Amino acid sequence: MNEQPPVVAHQEVGQMLDVTKRRVTQLVTREDFPKPIAHLSVGRVWSYEQVKAWAESNGRTVHPIAGPAGS
Repeated sequence: MNEQPPVVAHQEVGQMLDVTKRRVTQLVTREDFPKPIAHLSVGRVWSYEQVKAWAESNGRTVHPIAGPAGS
């Protein structure tokens, strides 16, 4: 099984939900979307498990996140 990272940033949320960057920006502002667990130099990051649970509770398919090239 492909192990997923413990935290995800904007790009990974898009991969998980198979949506555009613009759509991620819209989704993360929803009241029911998980709050970021940190604000880093790459931007906000969220718990993978919290985003996955949110997606599943909203009837969304969660796609695996592609790892770095060569992994």
